[in-house]
Amino acid sequence: MKSSSKKARKFSIRFTVGSMFLFATVLTAIFAISLQYYFSRQMTEEHVLSKLTMASSEISDYIQQIDVNATSSAQILRTVSTAAEKQFSEKEIRDIFVQVLKDNPLFYSLYYGNRAEDFYQIINLESSPIVRERIDAVEQDRWVIIKIKGSGDERIRTTEYYTDSLKRTRIISQHSNYFPSQRPWFHSATQSTVYKTDPYLFKHLKITGQTYSIRSKKSVIGVDIVLSSLSSKISSDAKGIYGGDGVEAFLFNHNGEVIASNLAQNATMSIPNGVPMKLTDDQIRNVQYAPPLKVSNQNNWGPYDFAQAGEPKGYSIDQLKLVSQMTGLQFEFVNGFTTQDLTHKFNQGELDIIHSLTDKHPLNGSGKSVKMYTARLGVAMRQEGRLPTTVTELQQGVIAVIEGRGIEQVLHHLAPTLNIKPVLRFEQAKALLLEGKVDFVIDSSFALNEIRGAANSDAITVGDLNDFNHVPFHLYASKEHAHLLPLIEQAIKQFTPLQKRALELKWLDDSVSKAGFLPYPELFNLSLQQAQHNQMISAESGEQFLYVTPVSNSGAQEYFAVVVPTNVITKQVVERLVTSISITICAMLILLPIAWIFGSPIVQPISQLRRETLRIKQRQFNQVRLVDTRIKEVHELSLSVVEMASEIERHQKEREAFIDAFICLIAQAIDDKSPYTAGHCNRVPELGMMLAKIAEDTDTGKYKDFRFNNDDERREFRIAAWLHDCGKITTPEHVVDKGTKLEANYNRIHEVRTRFEVLWRDAEIEYLRSLLDESIDKGSAFEKLHNRQSELKQDFEFVAKANVGGEFMSEDKIERVKSIAQQTWLRHFDNRLGLSPFEELSKVPPQGSLPVKENLLADKPEHIIHRVRQIEFEEKHGIQMEVPEHQYNYGEVYNLTISRGTLTPEDRFKINEHMISGIKMLEALPFPPELSNVPRFASTHHETMDGRGYPRKLSGADLSIPERILVIADIFEALTAADRPYKKAKPFSVAIDIMHKMALDKHIDEDLFLLFLTNGGFQQYAEQFLPATQIDYVDVAKYIKRPDFA
Repeated sequence: MKSSSKKARKFSIRFTVGSMFLFATVLTAIFAISLQYYFSRQMTEEHVLSKLTMASSEISDYIQQIDVNATSSAQILRTVSTAAEKQFSEKEIRDIFVQVLKDNPLFYSLYYGNRAEDFYQIINLESSPIVRERIDAVEQDRWVIIKIKGSGDERIRTTEYYTDSLKRTRIISQHSNYFPSQRPWFHSATQSTVYKTDPYLFKHLKITGQTYSIRSKKSVIGVDIVLSSLSSKISSDAKGIYGGDGVEAFLFNHNGEVIASNLAQNATMSIPNGVPMKLTDDQIRNVQYAPPLKVSNQNNWGPYDFAQAGEPKGYSIDQLKLVSQMTGLQFEFVNGFTTQDLTHKFNQGELDIIHSLTDKHPLNGSGKSVKMYTARLGVAMRQEGRLPTTVTELQQGVIAVIEGRGIEQVLHHLAPTLNIKPVLRFEQAKALLLEGKVDFVIDSSFALNEIRGAANSDAITVGDLNDFNHVPFHLYASKEHAHLLPLIEQAIKQFTPLQKRALELKWLDDSVSKAGFLPYPELFNLSLQQAQHNQMISAESGEQFLYVTPVSNSGAQEYFAVVVPTNVITKQVVERLVTSISITICAMLILLPIAWIFGSPIVQPISQLRRETLRIKQRQFNQVRLVDTRIKEVHELSLSVVEMASEIERHQKEREAFIDAFICLIAQAIDDKSPYTAGHCNRVPELGMMLAKIAEDTDTGKYKDFRFNNDDERREFRIAAWLHDCGKITTPEHVVDKGTKLEANYNRIHEVRTRFEVLWRDAEIEYLRSLLDESIDKGSAFEKLHNRQSELKQDFEFVAKANVGGEFMSEDKIERVKSIAQQTWLRHFDNRLGLSPFEELSKVPPQGSLPVKENLLADKPEHIIHRVRQIEFEEKHGIQMEVPEHQYNYGEVYNLTISRGTLTPEDRFKINEHMISGIKMLEALPFPPELSNVPRFASTHHETMDGRGYPRKLSGADLSIPERILVIADIFEALTAADRPYKKAKPFSVAIDIMHKMALDKHIDEDLFLLFLTNGGFQQYAEQFLPATQIDYVDVAKYIKRPDFA
């Protein structure tokens, strides 16, 4: 019952009444708010979907506008270009191009190039903020015209800067190695349709973009747009629509490659800058005369070498950037071509450096290279088969390999019989694998995993080939620049461990997507499912909503997607919900006081009853009153409480009377146990209470503030006084009652006297024998007998007096006892007969045959009583007493030579041990809180002010006032007791004088002794308990006038 009541939570009556009143209202409010939340969420989702549809439409229109404008502009310019070649001047062409750019502010530039490698371009500096920065234009510049003409060393690039009114502000001429016929927009253009390139790095601007181109009879017309403008549009629309962080928007193609996004570029891991190397003179000259080197950049070989929306990225690209920082070499990356095209351009001398190819690649040219890094090759296959781990397991299958990286040659070098099918792109290899036309695709493990993750291809599995853990990939230089390879190799070898670790964390950490693909495979999957377009789809994680729609873009497969966090969708709903809940809570708070008032007729009398029960708990029974209430049940409960209080009070008084009687019974039993203690336990409480009353009544001096706080504390002190010697119940009587030195369970002086009697008889026998054998005359024999018997009388009388004990025994008397002990007598009987089992344990084996000569007084081994178990004091009791080695020592000489009194150290400890027994007994009793100090008060009456008492060796600072009073009461009663058979009662004046000396010796509290003496405390006790013959005059003034009491 108790356990369950503790666990069950309790509620007040007022709370219960108020809760029942509010419950219906709260339940109704919850139902209404739930409906509101449900319908509001639906409305919000529809609203967001509507905004997404509008945003996607705007993005589609925006991109379509760019496509339409760029396409139509290119077609128009084709006609203009044809006409210009025949009719228009360069100024007229410039004016036409400028007008087209003004009409289409999103165009970055217009240009044309011909087979003679002439190139003419006009750049719109207002097309994007980054354009002006990259092309080094000033604020007043509005247009830039770039013209490239000539061949070989005479090929010149002229850059002219113009204001808005077409006034030229400056012109810059420099050598150029740019040839329009080598660019993708030129050789891929046709006359029938406008060609749109994939994102690539613009040659002059060094930013990414796309080109729309069309071929005329003698030239190719191009329109450029920069992707930063498209990303800005997506970012602006995405943020404007939702008004919250966390919304992600993407424009991506059918391969999952991101064209534009509102997300900032990943900069979670920066590569420490390279420190310029200390170059030799030759190396310095080589760097100074080296032109910007054209370096290959593959489209999609992540994470090593790829282009993200035309921007060069990857492990090897960052390596080359570090080389540039360390050596001063300048690199211009060329992308937008397949790997095979890049290889061809290097062989034709159109590229200075090609990299990320194996050392087995069959390149034309110098063939000189340096190792950049190593990569692990992996294998991809369909899920239904077991993934191979070695080349030998690939012998029976068809293997697709991307052409142009040298991986095909590495495989053939190790296994010439492999059936390898070269392909141009990863997309082609993946399609062949899924269609079952090839069994495996082999490439870098990282590249295979990037493609598989971007396409969400669960049907494909990827693993490592153990034969190709570290395939080296090299950097090749043309013959013209082969002398720079040692410098590049030196720089790569000097990469710091921190730089190498940063490169690995940025590009080779499995937890980071690095190749510029869509970061959400679910989005790519949705783009392939037409039925899921233009819908809000919850992601598998439940934390986002996904939206995908196709974008009309010249027939290209491009998609616009948005990832919206769930909290953005529900934000407005939650805000409304919080508002509704707040209003409801306010209403509940307004109603709460009403509910509180409704409970008052019940709560107030119950609260009053609780206060009455607190009085019972505090034992204030006489203050318990009947509660005035009109509620019948509460009135009856109040009557029961009052009756219960009366019964508890009666029961408590009976219990206290029983406990007090039981305590008095124990004290009386202790007194009755030995006449040596007589009525000590009865009188000490009386004297203690008298002295405590005097201390309470005084209003001057050191103890003027002493008071018992209540009757419980007085009762506590009185009980402690009754029980102060309760431990004596365990003390043997023969020790307590030991009135002589030789007393044990009886007075052994009679044994000693018997031995003297034997010696007396021996003297008479010797006298008679001397008369019979006539060895001595009768007179001499009689004199000898008389002297011997006189000596025996004197010795026995001395021993008998020594046995009684006294205040002090001098050394000469101790020596006389030892001298008397040396006398011997003959024992003719076996002393081992008739012994108890306990005596047999301590008796030593007999020595020789009878009769045996023994000393008159002796300390024998059997006189030593050993302890059955060692005495150990618990630390919590704080006992500080020296324990004698033996329990008892009954040695006759040992006892007779006690210097003071009749007790040996063993006897003294046995008597003092009653304090230890008392402590253990009282500490074991479960005293109630109001009697918690009884064990302490009852166990300190043998302590002294100077800390030499027992059992704890407490000093005056450790003793409370009640404890000090009990010390004085115990000593004074012992000094004046007249009913003890072992001593005569001391007169009243002598007892006071002794206590005065004890006060001087710091045995008792001087101030308390003086207080009791001057206030008649001792006199009052004497008149009540001492016989009139014992009470004599005490000159109190002589103790007060003493200097040491002043």
